[in-house]
Amino acid sequence: MNMTTISLKQLISSVESHLSASGYSKNTINRYRSCWRKILKRCSIYGIEEFSYKKCLSFIQEEYNIPSLENLKHHHVFYLRTIKVLNEYALYGKILKCHQKLGVQVVSEFADILSEFLNTGLESGLTKRTIEGKSIQLTSFLNYIEKIGIRKISLLEPEPILSYVKYISEKGYSTSTRSGILFTLRNFLSFLYEKKYITTPMQQLFPVIFSNKMERIPSYYNEDELKKILSHVNRDKDIGKRDYLILLLAIQLGIRAGDIRLMKLEFIKWSKNTIEFIQQKTGNPIQIPLPDNIKYAIIDYIKNGRPKGESHYIFLRHRAPFVPYGSTNVFHYVITRYMDEAMVSYSDRKHGLHSMRHSLASNLLKNNTPYPVITGILGHENTSTTRLYLSIDIEQLRSVALEVAYEE
Repeated sequence: MNMTTISLKQLISSVESHLSASGYSKNTINRYRSCWRKILKRCSIYGIEEFSYKKCLSFIQEEYNIPSLENLKHHHVFYLRTIKVLNEYALYGKILKCHQKLGVQVVSEFADILSEFLNTGLESGLTKRTIEGKSIQLTSFLNYIEKIGIRKISLLEPEPILSYVKYISEKGYSTSTRSGILFTLRNFLSFLYEKKYITTPMQQLFPVIFSNKMERIPSYYNEDELKKILSHVNRDKDIGKRDYLILLLAIQLGIRAGDIRLMKLEFIKWSKNTIEFIQQKTGNPIQIPLPDNIKYAIIDYIKNGRPKGESHYIFLRHRAPFVPYGSTNVFHYVITRYMDEAMVSYSDRKHGLHSMRHSLASNLLKNNTPYPVITGILGHENTSTTRLYLSIDIEQLRSVALEVAYEE
């Protein structure tokens, strides 16, 4: 959808239908409808027909006396949510983060410019996941410059941009994370210049952006730690059945979080005892053996734990709307919860699902599995990528290496 042309009345009607089709209760929809009526009334007074996130947000803040978007009261979160769902649907054709606390929002002064930039990205073919990542990065930048006194994008100058670069450098981000932020920022500055929001081509502040993928040693968990994590999942509960299956797919098969989220029923080839799909990250096909324990976990979750719905995706939200998980969900909370319960320390180690992928590779190597086999299991194109995953073992070998006496 195009943010600049969709009418507010049409958008509200579309979102209301979407909420109803997604399983929201009538009471919840009526609460949304009550807020939308007030927004429509205010827009009518000012002769506004087309949807503007910035203006609607301002009206909601005035209507419900919300002076700031920080330290919100519980009921204020809902009122702001009514505008956010309109903006999400206008941008993405769906509602992204229902039943969650309102994340960091861009200040109202820059809301429409950010929406325009993100819309341009969507129209150029960028994925929704990429757009959401850019939105998070630029929200941080725009809120930063607003805090130091810049409330019009036309007043932006090189000094605050370089100040922000220093700010993110001091936060301790890895080189690859910083470079990703800078690529997005350079792209945004180029957009501002092309659209004549600024008169100086400040994207030239970053002619070269460096990144070092080799700087981080992958985190590793041994087989005993992984067994402890799995043993603390309560598989008698619906959520437990879901979590157990998610963990098995990551720990035992090394499937990436994004591919787990997008796993469909048709990917399970029961007659062949395999899981086959196109990897989200690489676009390459992969075929993985389906062990009996994972087969039974899939059946148990689908029959006894999964919310009822017509979706082909295996994993669905357990609260309305009963739809597949959003593209920003990497199930980090799932693995962290059971690590804590199992008292598996993750101090100085990454502890997302991706660390389970690294651990699988390392444990396979410890069991003398050949490199090409590990490469096939992980779905890498070549063994050089696999070696990155196994750099942990090189470090461990160095730590126990015996000193060789010097001979002349």
